[in-house]
Amino acid sequence: MGINERIKCAYLGPKGTFSEMASIRYFKEKADFIPVSSISEVFDKVREKLVDFGIVPIENSVEGSVNMSMDLLSEVSDILVVGECVVPVRHFLVSFEDIDLQSIKKVYSHQQAIGQCSKFIKNKLNHPEIIFTASTAVACELIKEETNSAAIASENVIKIYNPNVLAEDIQDSDNNLTRFFVITSSKNLPPLNKDLKYKTSIICSPKHNRAGVLYSMLESFQKKNINLTRIESRPTKKQLGEYLFYIDFEGHINDEGVKEALSELKEMSAFFKILGSYPIW
Repeated sequence: MGINERIKCAYLGPKGTFSEMASIRYFKEKADFIPVSSISEVFDKVREKLVDFGIVPIENSVEGSVNMSMDLLSEVSDILVVGECVVPVRHFLVSFEDIDLQSIKKVYSHQQAIGQCSKFIKNKLNHPEIIFTASTAVACELIKEETNSAAIASENVIKIYNPNVLAEDIQDSDNNLTRFFVITSSKNLPPLNKDLKYKTSIICSPKHNRAGVLYSMLESFQKKNINLTRIESRPTKKQLGEYLFYIDFEGHINDEGVKEALSELKEMSAFFKILGSYPIW
């Protein structure tokens, strides 16, 4: 980038989504934010170097991992994780009509938002049709012309579209948090800051699918006293029963103990990818 050029960051849009909230929370006023229509498009923009960074959701404390982001992290080359951001999630039921909850026939929202409000939908609404949308902001667009409809949306979306708020804080859990990854191309690596504590993310799969194989792979971390903070699995999509393991742990890839543990793990892996090291949020 030139000396006067601003950082460009792509996120899952449109404006008002939790991804935009995460982008602003992470970069503050240092970046120009570019909404795109899908998580895969965020990856495409970063990989093609049309933006400097992208923000993608990776996991939610209620609904678990965001599978699309996890799959793309393993499939897309020349992408590194250089940061994380955690955003508290509040959901609101909104409509452009003055409507009773029992009269709502359709509820629109992102699949994650629907899942995070399942108890409210079951207990407070009258069996509405559920329609998944690309984002909570898109949901608000769609209900403008739809009678007897409502959307589940964020506070930011409410500020943009100004609908009627039918119910506040409808999420199932008060401790509802979404974690986002900051991704970039390999040429945008930030320098190591020795004053910060770091976390590292990797993906691996075992060479041989046998009993106790995951324990054997993780033993390398135990021997080096490395604290694991997250383990998730996803199908390799090649053969039934074969999985990729997504592992987060405390430490930086330049730490001697981490280097040794990863070297041992790589020897046991058929697939091995270091996603990146980044400051703990």
